[in-house]
Amino acid sequence: MSAFHEAIQEIVTMHDRKSHDYGLEGDPLANVRASEHFGVTAWLGTIIRMNDKISRIKSFCKRGNLLNESLEDSLLDIAVYAVIALVLYRESETKARHDNPQR
Repeated sequence: MSAFHEAIQEIVTMHDRKSHDYGLEGDPLANVRASEHFGVTAWLGTIIRMNDKISRIKSFCKRGNLLNESLEDSLLDIAVYAVIALVLYRESETKARHDNPQR
């Protein structure tokens, strides 16, 4: 297995492990969908969370270390958030087409 595919598998494993803590039964993405309670679409709420990880990486670049999360963890989280945002965006587009067939 290539290093790329190993990293992808690590992303899948991390997502599945964290979903157990954050998601609800039947909806592993319930925590990111919660942004909708504040008027922010779920996929955009996920991008906002991703931006928090990017801010953490910027801090790493300036300081050379992170106290509460490793650089690798932040990079993995960004990858997971990107895929989650894609899934939620596609979901919203499918719903929009269903709700408005003229679209």
